[in-house]
Amino acid sequence: MKIGIIGLGHMGKNHLKELKNNSNFKLNALFDIQKFSSNIPFFDNLDDFLKQDNDIVIIATPTFTHLDIAKKVLPKVKTVLIEKPLAMNLKEIKEFEKYSKSHDNNIAVGFCERFNPCIRALKKILDNELLISINIQRFSSFPQRIQDVGILQDLAVHDLDLLHFLSNQKISEAKILKNYTQECHQESESIISCKMQNFIACLHQSWNSTQKIRKIQIITNKHFYEADLINLVLLKDNAKIELEKHSTLFKEHEDLFKFALNQKNDLASIQDAFLVQEILEKR
Repeated sequence: MKIGIIGLGHMGKNHLKELKNNSNFKLNALFDIQKFSSNIPFFDNLDDFLKQDNDIVIIATPTFTHLDIAKKVLPKVKTVLIEKPLAMNLKEIKEFEKYSKSHDNNIAVGFCERFNPCIRALKKILDNELLISINIQRFSSFPQRIQDVGILQDLAVHDLDLLHFLSNQKISEAKILKNYTQECHQESESIISCKMQNFIACLHQSWNSTQKIRKIQIITNKHFYEADLINLVLLKDNAKIELEKHSTLFKEHEDLFKFALNQKNDLASIQDAFLVQEILEKR
């Protein structure tokens, strides 16, 4: 399938790198407002990019641009993957729903953590165990590249989506605490306490850490699990579980290919993005 990428910043370049090694796709066109050297056809005019007959387009631009770009893309391209967060607010997400229906598009949202090997393994395990609690930590230093959203929109959205994905349950109650410790107008530290249907969860995000940490602890009626999402280590009661190691984006692209063929996949939907944003706007 012919695929194009809009936006060649951090995530756009990551998608490009992975797609070069995926035989399911032909890299057909690239777009960015900044010049980019590549042997793949490159455009700095979006209208010219959209004339390239792409089967699939990935939108990996800053969040505040997603809706305006999508309005131009959706009439031209059937299948679109938009990086998380999908939109700035619920109002914009509702517009995505409207445009998707009017043009009969397939729109997926890039919550790539769903495809982390640890998460893939936990998903299968938790289908057969009763959840009691989930604790997620996502810590790093302040990312200078993030300009348009705070830590809730950039990192907490991953963890809220993982709660839904791993449990197949909606959040019934949520309490958000946040702090402003960096020289910017956005929050840089947050803790979200969640009540699900039959378990509880605590999600902690920080841009103030000297260490980069992405870990999950899960208590079920049978076992204690701990996952290191960076080093790809999964423990059950301190015993290591062997994982199928793979690139997170490669697996996401595999499901994007299935999505374009209307086959079963684990990509996040507009509705999944709505459920996440709904929690953030209740704060």
